[in-house]
Amino acid sequence: MPMRTLAALLLAVGLLLLAAAPPAATDLVGRIEARYRALSTLQGRYLQTATLQAAGQTERAAGRFFLKRPAMMRWEQESPEPRLLVADGTTLWSYSPLDKQVVTQPVGPTLQASPSLHFLTGMATLGTAFTVASVLEDAAGDALFLSLTPKTPDPAVRRLIVRVRSRTALVDRLTLVDAYENTTILEFSDLRENPRLPDSLFTFRPPPGTDVIRPPSP
Repeated sequence: MPMRTLAALLLAVGLLLLAAAPPAATDLVGRIEARYRALSTLQGRYLQTATLQAAGQTERAAGRFFLKRPAMMRWEQESPEPRLLVADGTTLWSYSPLDKQVVTQPVGPTLQASPSLHFLTGMATLGTAFTVASVLEDAAGDALFLSLTPKTPDPAVRRLIVRVRSRTALVDRLTLVDAYENTTILEFSDLRENPRLPDSLFTFRPPPGTDVIRPPSP
């Protein structure tokens, strides 16, 4: 998975940690917290659209994802080319079968750099990194939009818009805008709550002939 795409994916999913809310959004945030506290696993499909504003370039990627508390995940990119991102709770693997190359690093430092690996836990506790600026209802009345801003200035995140389904309280789309007006949109579909996901799904062994890259520790 290209580093920019990987970083955008991790950051975008991590930004589902919605954070403290103003009084007008308290009920909605509480409902989301309760919903995600009931989840130990989650799976579905995703479509990512990343746009570089200055270059006018758009990249799209699609595939399946599987998440399991506390820090296991598996993202299977199917298009535009196969890629695999796996975290087993200890090690994070980013594998390109076409390049016969995998980048591996400890989950610990990655968790500190990217809260996205706390997806389920973060959604259940709603961290303190963002403030809910507004809540709007769509015209059809079946979804709510939360506009979020970071409490600490961050060039990677100027604002985040999260779409929550009114009936289920599940997040099915988020739009991230950075300081340069680049956007990353993640759309989730076919969501399954608490499916049985064996730990073996989150293991990875490099196939023979794979070049294993271990970035130096910061």
